[in-house]
Amino acid sequence: MKRRNFLQGMAVLGGGLLLSRTPAMAATGDKPQQQSGIQIGDVLANSALVWGRSDRPARMWVEWDTEEHFAKPVKVRGPWALSPSDFTSRVELKDLPAGRRIYVRVGYTDASNNELSEWVTGSFMTAPLVVGPVRFLWSGDTAGQGYGINPEFGGMKIYRTMAEQKPDFFVHSGDTIYADGPIAEQMEVEDGKIWKNIVTPEVSKVAETLNEFRGRYRYNLMDENVRLFNSQVAQIWQWDDHEVVNNYSASKDLSQDARYSVKSPTLLQARATRAFFDYAPIRRSGPEGSDQVYRSLPFGPLLDRFVLDMRSYRGPNSDNLQTEPSAETAILGSTQVDWLLDELKASTATWKAVFCDMPLGLQVADGDVRWEAVANGDHGPAKGRELEIARLLKGIKDAGIKNVVWFTADVHYTAAHYYDPAKASFTDFAPFWEFVSGPLNSGSFGPGKPDDTFGLQVVYEKSPATQNMSPYAGLQFFGQVDIDEQSRAMTVTLKDLNNDTLYTKVLQPA
Repeated sequence: MKRRNFLQGMAVLGGGLLLSRTPAMAATGDKPQQQSGIQIGDVLANSALVWGRSDRPARMWVEWDTEEHFAKPVKVRGPWALSPSDFTSRVELKDLPAGRRIYVRVGYTDASNNELSEWVTGSFMTAPLVVGPVRFLWSGDTAGQGYGINPEFGGMKIYRTMAEQKPDFFVHSGDTIYADGPIAEQMEVEDGKIWKNIVTPEVSKVAETLNEFRGRYRYNLMDENVRLFNSQVAQIWQWDDHEVVNNYSASKDLSQDARYSVKSPTLLQARATRAFFDYAPIRRSGPEGSDQVYRSLPFGPLLDRFVLDMRSYRGPNSDNLQTEPSAETAILGSTQVDWLLDELKASTATWKAVFCDMPLGLQVADGDVRWEAVANGDHGPAKGRELEIARLLKGIKDAGIKNVVWFTADVHYTAAHYYDPAKASFTDFAPFWEFVSGPLNSGSFGPGKPDDTFGLQVVYEKSPATQNMSPYAGLQFFGQVDIDEQSRAMTVTLKDLNNDTLYTKVLQPA
């Protein structure tokens, strides 16, 4: 990282390199530092995860209170932050009051001299137990296509815009990092403009080592907007492909990609998974020691949240035209499909929000002969991965499950989709809405081509005139959802980085 860019980043963003301190370095008597800020994740009515990172071996401490001034804080001793976890740590706060704003502060005591760091503070809303208004945001795709932290642009300023909306929580719908996208000091973009990045060694090349994958997360946390957002808004994280490598599946072949000295996608996925779970403020819901990401998170009488994983259980990307279901046609996997149907049936909330890392009916190609998402461009009866989604949609209809709404990202533009069985090749499902948003701070693309198998009707879309436009173009998007406590109507609003409203849809509960 060149000195001038480093100093510029320090001055503008208040950040700094997130160093891995040794015990000898910690013995100098200075306090532990928390340059990565804090994160709050997977909040329920009575519990929440609080994440932090020290710069050296240190004990984590968390205090929480319902008053901002911490008049009577509850003190929780956390784990040691040590080098095997890149000095990250987390605590699950329990016995929290429901439907309240909880104030937290995180500190670390040095393992060598017992010095306590400065506190890093934040707050979040717990889920309610009674009917009340709900607001949440969603989007995806952070620091892709070489668009990193640009101080002249104001950094990743869409995060500050989102924080200003004061949501109860935010869902990051995947591509939380771009491990496969090197970030350069500068590049020419549309209209001859120059995009300038802060650059660290770990983001200057594709991620291969565990430290390089972790360095991608450390990089995003250098941005002041991101740290501010993380301290004020509880999050729910998913993952997609760029946490590992573009269009990751069992058929991924890196043998001809000169950027990679590690040619095994499975080894890269193993390191990427460790880095993700080190840095994601995620609640472990699967078997002990598993890397399960799909989970359900209730949020009071008006909303249940269902987080899917379309990446971990898929078959290899292929022509996607198989006529019989098999391991080759999996996209969620039969276990996850059965789990989702059971969870949806058990839900008593008015709305069931399904957060999916890829759209169901858009054609997303992987090269010339393979498909990356569900759709295959065939437009006819369900084939390939569509077979699994057809089973899921039929199961929702047969069980009489109402008010299911899908939210996704991935395609780097924003859209509202209505899936209409009257206009579909596969018709045995109830109509539903899918809303698309993103990117947060990446190149803008699209629009994608709809597939007719599930009757996707494009009601609204906004995408760039040319592909891979920079954030200068203003085509960075997030979605906002408000549920009214009186009518229980769900209002979905698609917005841009300036908080301008692009499209609004009011859904009445069945």
